[in-house]
Amino acid sequence: MHGKPKKHILVCVQRRPQDHPRGCGCADRGGAAVYQAFLDEFAKLELWDKGFLLTDTGCMGPCDQGPTVVVWPEGVMYLGVKPEDARVIVDEHLMFDQPVERLLAPKEIWG
Repeated sequence: MHGKPKKHILVCVQRRPQDHPRGCGCADRGGAAVYQAFLDEFAKLELWDKGFLLTDTGCMGPCDQGPTVVVWPEGVMYLGVKPEDARVIVDEHLMFDQPVERLLAPKEIWG
């Protein structure tokens, strides 16, 4: 990919020590599997060659409602994402600029 990406997906896979006060909700709820599902979609659809980026990240905030996914440049946050949601986010948000309403973080968390 050359130049500015069309969209960049960030997927939280944060892992913390067991006694950490914030826990590791994204990791405990399948953040790594969600990231892998996005990797699979990117490979299948050759999205890296089409100007899209995908990055696994640390904490983005609402640990108790993870896995968390953010799409830039819009700054759209999704909560409680499951592996099967990766395809929907790619199909609707990346391809047609239509955020997936049922997964959107509420305004009091991300707004």
